[in-house]
Amino acid sequence: MSKALQKILPFILLALSFSSYAQLSVGARAGYGAYGIYFEPDLNKYQVPYLLYNTGLMFVYNNENNAGVQFEINYAQKGWQEQDTSVIGSNFTRRIDYLEIPFYSHWEIGFGKVRPMLILGPYLAFKLGETTDSTNFSHLWNEKNPYNHYEQEIRPLDFGIKIIVGIKYNITKRLGIFIDARYDFQLAGGSNIFIDRPNEINASRLKELSGSFGILWNIKTQKKKIVKEGYEPTKDFMEEE
Repeated sequence: MSKALQKILPFILLALSFSSYAQLSVGARAGYGAYGIYFEPDLNKYQVPYLLYNTGLMFVYNNENNAGVQFEINYAQKGWQEQDTSVIGSNFTRRIDYLEIPFYSHWEIGFGKVRPMLILGPYLAFKLGETTDSTNFSHLWNEKNPYNHYEQEIRPLDFGIKIIVGIKYNITKRLGIFIDARYDFQLAGGSNIFIDRPNEINASRLKELSGSFGILWNIKTQKKKIVKEGYEPTKDFMEEE
């Protein structure tokens, strides 16, 4: 055995001893939510919730105290929708597709089959592409409108912080399911999802309120730590008789 290995072996064994009570899980999730955009100046007159899907893979590591980390690789759809109720069938949508990579802190409450969850952390989202669709939406060519948020270029990189609350149910030691609700504190490169250009909107960010359902497979199951009770004398032997 090399001297270097001899030095690091105790640390490896110590790490393994800590992880013997931990749980490692992989899974998949699918979600559905209401999306939109915060405009600045206020251009929300025609905006309505835009319902979109999202899906992804996830990896969860929890230690013996039910605190750990959660890593995801998601296909996320975001964007906004506008409707003019004064014109029948008037509609505009702009959808942006992202590869979203979050890294969360993950907490679970309790050790039973049903466990409330609290998840919080940052994410990066890389723009994959976008689509725009409109039907009889005259505001697209309204010369009186000084802003062009219908065509203004969107940044290729997005980031933010998400807070997630949910409930997990362990069907067996190996298999679990969960539901969660997600809210996005989207930062958009400093409160601006658009690339700055003269005479156009110079500040806006996307918004998300969604829910998801997922399945988790526990590759490494969680073992309950057993605390060995030592001998407790009934009499203080240091006490003078």
